[in-house]
Amino acid sequence: MPIDTIHRMNHWFGHAFKGLSVHVPPARVQKLAMLVHQCMEAKTRTYHTAFHVLGLCESMQPIQVLAALFHDVVFYQADGGIPTCVSALLEDVTRPEPGFLRLLEIAPDDQAIALCVDIFGFHPGQRLSPRHGMNEFLSAVVAARLLQAHLSHLQLMAVVACIELTIPFRAPDAKGNSAAQRLAQRVQARCTSTALVKTTITNAVDIANRDLTGFIEAAPEYCLINSMLLVEESMMPRTVSGERSLLAYRKALLAMDIFLSQLNPAWVGQSYEDHPTAEAVIQMQVTARQNIAFVRDYLTAVLSTVAIIEALTRSTGTVWTMALFLDSMRCAEGDQFPAPPNEPIHHADLRQLLKHGLAPEGNPGLDALPLTACVYGFLGQVATQQVRQQAQQMFDGLLKPLAFLQMLDYDMVSAIIRKMAKIDTSRQEQLLTLERKLHAVSMPV
Repeated sequence: MPIDTIHRMNHWFGHAFKGLSVHVPPARVQKLAMLVHQCMEAKTRTYHTAFHVLGLCESMQPIQVLAALFHDVVFYQADGGIPTCVSALLEDVTRPEPGFLRLLEIAPDDQAIALCVDIFGFHPGQRLSPRHGMNEFLSAVVAARLLQAHLSHLQLMAVVACIELTIPFRAPDAKGNSAAQRLAQRVQARCTSTALVKTTITNAVDIANRDLTGFIEAAPEYCLINSMLLVEESMMPRTVSGERSLLAYRKALLAMDIFLSQLNPAWVGQSYEDHPTAEAVIQMQVTARQNIAFVRDYLTAVLSTVAIIEALTRSTGTVWTMALFLDSMRCAEGDQFPAPPNEPIHHADLRQLLKHGLAPEGNPGLDALPLTACVYGFLGQVATQQVRQQAQQMFDGLLKPLAFLQMLDYDMVSAIIRKMAKIDTSRQEQLLTLERKLHAVSMPV
């Protein structure tokens, strides 16, 4: 068991309670730390882990620390359901139905659930889904039920409000009210102090923005690392059950690209009244726009190479394991790869990341993908985007794999075939036969 992580969680729980002048017995503090750690370190998680949560606690106020520690204890889609570590706390809250959870009626004396329902703006009988706050709501219920014996009503409300605002990427409502403004209205209904409402919401804004630092503050490569960890996490339930496949990997990459293509940078960061400043809000939006574009360029390059490898395997009637597929993506760059026929324009930082990866100290890293670097280096930014569009036609069944390969530069495809043939000698003959077929088609009449 990673004692250091549990020790740090124990520290932050104790720090928060001390800051609120609340006495909680050390044994109880340790039990809370171990419960949160157990949820966060499930083997199906790669991003929503203890590492992520602990990173949110630094320099935060006690209420924010408690919210940070609890805000991701439930991550339904990654965990494959309600985590067993908190299932007893949630068994009377929802009922599973196909594709969603149904919020059950609230017991008259259950003040913790009533508080969470009010602050989230939910109602009994409502359908809950992961994209609309289900995970945050259930995490808030866990927090409220475990902390209600130690915190005052207003303190508990503030913790729940902070967790509510970590629901990401929400558009303004029909009246133009942001997520923070809507939350303020619901908090106001339970609190008559205007000053306390503002403090509660600004605290929530701070923790929500820190939760999305990778989008609105960090350099593009760190946003990329977070995005790829989320891609990996989306596949983990299948990986753990032994169902991981090339198709699942490609679909996970596509899902991330589609999501980012629809994400408005103005919806990423949170603000309330003058917090943060108007200038800071503008900068958050600029950074989010740049980071989203960089991640999408990376996904375009990777998906283009994935499409080529997929087309080669489908055209030869071979089936590759996930290990062989990833080996092909990471194969060493060799002299046999052709020089580009012109001087294509590249994003220099993107090409470096593809070639060498990134292994930041103390943080999750990004693997090098030398083959993708070769393809991107050969094609350049514009042609890579064109190949990605053609690949989508193949993914959608509108273009046969062989036809897709025939649209590409023969010398580039030939180099990739020879790389793949070296990785998997058992399929070497099928691949080289395909190479000869493509060469015949590419010859001028």
